[in-house]
Amino acid sequence: MSEEEDIIKVFNAWATGVSAALTAQAEEIARLTAGTILDDMDRMKRTKYTKAFVDGVTDDITKDYKKYIKKGGSICVEPKYTKIAPGRVRATTEARFVPWLNDFKEEQVKSVLDLMAEGQKAGVYPLDVAEQLEGYFDGTKHRAVTAARTEAQKIRTTARMEGYRKSNIRYVQYITAGDEKVRPEHAMRDGKIYPLNKAPLLGEYNCRCILTEADFAVEELGLPVTESEAENIDISEVEE
Repeated sequence: MSEEEDIIKVFNAWATGVSAALTAQAEEIARLTAGTILDDMDRMKRTKYTKAFVDGVTDDITKDYKKYIKKGGSICVEPKYTKIAPGRVRATTEARFVPWLNDFKEEQVKSVLDLMAEGQKAGVYPLDVAEQLEGYFDGTKHRAVTAARTEAQKIRTTARMEGYRKSNIRYVQYITAGDEKVRPEHAMRDGKIYPLNKAPLLGEYNCRCILTEADFAVEELGLPVTESEAENIDISEVEE
């Protein structure tokens, strides 16, 4: 077996391990999130569900997550910008499958092979190349942790929305972190209330926004409902 085949074998095993860890994480986070929603709904006397509710949300989330992670990625939420006028864009969100786990693996294999080839060309002693590789793998651990953190946030959001659906919640309110790091279109949505099925998708990279139930605010307080997530912003505010 060649060096390249050995490396690919190692990274295939790594990808399998990461997939299993992320799936286990998804199940645990979905269960905890569903339990929190159940407690909230119980206090509001809005649900008849008990353990079956938590199990149902967890099973739904885990089933979907396993399906996509086996394909080497997950459903990712990304901003979508549509030009509407000179210097102005319409900002919405979209969800699509991104094979980031497969891409990550292929990128890693190429990087390691390049590192080995450079060492051989420069006449670097094999032990020195090995030390460089150890440093590289330490870096990939950091990236794996970052990926796990991002996936965890997506799972929390998905479980929360699924819990709201099962609890017959009709409206949700968009809440940002309220600081200078908030994206301009997210800041424009802050505090707005949307029908559950028309709410902005959450889960963009590094996004800290949340959606909370808002039925009382609409039905009892009469607060207005926004029917579209779209926000018009200056093109200069779009992040590169």
